[in-house]
Amino acid sequence: MPVYNEEEALPLVLEEWRLALDGLALPYTLCVLNDGSKDQTGTILNAYAARYPQVLAIDKPNSGHGQTCVFGYKLALEKGADWVFQIDSDGQCDPQFFPKALALSATKKAVFGYRKTRDDGFKRVFISKFVRLFTLAATSEWVRDPNVPYRLMHRDVLMPILSAIPNDFHLANIWVSVLVNKQSRIAWIPIHFRDRSGGSPSVKTFSFVKHGFKLFRQLRAASKLISRR
Repeated sequence: MPVYNEEEALPLVLEEWRLALDGLALPYTLCVLNDGSKDQTGTILNAYAARYPQVLAIDKPNSGHGQTCVFGYKLALEKGADWVFQIDSDGQCDPQFFPKALALSATKKAVFGYRKTRDDGFKRVFISKFVRLFTLAATSEWVRDPNVPYRLMHRDVLMPILSAIPNDFHLANIWVSVLVNKQSRIAWIPIHFRDRSGGSPSVKTFSFVKHGFKLFRQLRAASKLISRR
């Protein structure tokens, strides 16, 4: 769970997911990566982790959402995790859909949610469609919801792709989705995406549009590099 300036949403999100995972009786570590927050996020997170040993709090310099997720993938694999489940820290990811993803993981090594319905407004719906089409145009890979933050991946899928993610890739989650889909076709489950529990998104609507052509160039260049290997 990457987190940046989420002091409003974080207490509820941590408690919600901890209780949901405890209810499934799974061995797990809830690893929360504080990406250089400037509010009280770090204080809240460290206090929560001190109460619950299954919660791991890590403070790191700011590198952006996507690269923080990649940092988390690598950390999880280094610690011997068989599965990595990524969510966001803003309350939009509802735990009620996780058991379905977990059940599907018995036969699939990559299970992603796709945002069938959502409460966060038309602009974000437009962005998701924009990203999907840009991804297809740049990579020739159809990914149903490339930037969704609800993804369960086996280590066998993650291990081969991590070295192919450039350190300067702005929206690394999208490239991860492409690589995972090439490596092991993603199984999709419908999810409902809630509105934020508080605060404002770290990746603004304008930022997606502003960086659209940069994203296209990065996806195109990365895709060509993979094709030559």
